[in-house]
Amino acid sequence: MLSQQSESAANRPNTAGANGAIVDQAGSGAGERHAAETAATRDKATGAERKHWLDYATAFLTLAAAGGAITAAVFTGWQATTADQGLRDSNRAYVHSTSFRFVHYGAKNESGRTQWSVSPLIENTGNTGTRGMLMNSTIGSAGDPDFDSLEKTAFAPALILPKSELTGAVSSMDGRGLELLRGGGLIAMGIITYADIFGDLHLVEFCHRAQFGPIDWEGVPAGQPLRIRGIACETHNCEDNECGADWQARATAVASRRPEGSNVRREAAAQR
Repeated sequence: MLSQQSESAANRPNTAGANGAIVDQAGSGAGERHAAETAATRDKATGAERKHWLDYATAFLTLAAAGGAITAAVFTGWQATTADQGLRDSNRAYVHSTSFRFVHYGAKNESGRTQWSVSPLIENTGNTGTRGMLMNSTIGSAGDPDFDSLEKTAFAPALILPKSELTGAVSSMDGRGLELLRGGGLIAMGIITYADIFGDLHLVEFCHRAQFGPIDWEGVPAGQPLRIRGIACETHNCEDNECGADWQARATAVASRRPEGSNVRREAAAQR
């Protein structure tokens, strides 16, 4: 009887051990799932952090590229502006006056002395001619330059071709009179407005005194001009903005006084 019970007990399955194994397996499965979830969360966080820095890097590179493009555009624009200004500077007219022209044609005055014509020499040293040029000049014995009065008097239309010159106001005197003025007593001054080939308006003021050594006024051949270098006055030798902050308004005001007839002739010449 006891042996049968022992056999029965021996033959009964070990449910406790099985249950323990099941519990262990369940616990192990839960741990694995937790570990997997933790790893997935960690990987997700790491991926998000990497994506965050990748976004920063992409944004930085985009900004750098945009900055480079802007810099290139600015530099290209600066180059274009510089090239355009260089083209204008190298091809425009440049008008100025720094000298006198003395010449005689053999005429004598009532005293029997040779009569000389004296005038300021106005030059265009640029590569193109002037357009719409107006000028007003005067020459006489020394005194304070009066540009206010000069600007209010009539201006005459003129044209100077490239690398050419013309004379301004003319004064006539004999050699004896010139001798009395040779130490700087002869003064020329003038105001000029003109447009260059690009249509830009310019204003020029000049003022200089003649200073020269002894000259044989009766021995110089007729028609042979003498070029006398002038000494600049202390003021009123300028171009454009050197002539003051209001130079554009002054130049425009003078240019508006251009005689209508000269405009008609200029337009007719341009149409031919």
